Amino acid sequence: MKYFIDTSSLVKIYHKESGTSDLLKIYNDPENLIQISELTCIEFLSTIHKKYREKLFTQEVLNTIINKFDEDSNLKYDILRFSTIIFDETEILLKEIALNYSLRTLDSLQFAFFRIYCDKETIFVCSDVRFCNIVRKEGYKILQI
Repeated sequence: MKYFIDTSSLVKIYHKESGTSDLLKIYNDPENLIQISELTCIEFLSTIHKKYREKLFTQEVLNTIINKFDEDSNLKYDILRFSTIIFDETEILLKEIALNYSLRTLDSLQFAFFRIYCDKETIFVCSDVRFCNIVRKEGYKILQI
């Protein structure tokens, strides 16, 4: 299967919380193609540092998480890169979808990556209920974790 994993869910692979076991099933299956956006790489670092500042784990654990994510980024994930077309698609999404939904800036960028790089069979994996509802209403397959 092909999966596009949003940051809200990807973090669960590296920090145990609700939904971690579901994400690990996807992560550990060698038959799965996991795609993430270049934006996810940045959001991941921001999110994991926030969890550290909230004292959810030690600096040693933080370093281990970052090292594992870096390794996975090189070996496991198909990282979808920024391009002008992503920004163009984001603008289109905001002009069209934001009329009916509250589409936040970073979510619109993530959705643009998904729409540009992924096919109709790719499953959009996300933990943000509001964002999942928007993507679902646009006709895409969703796995809400």
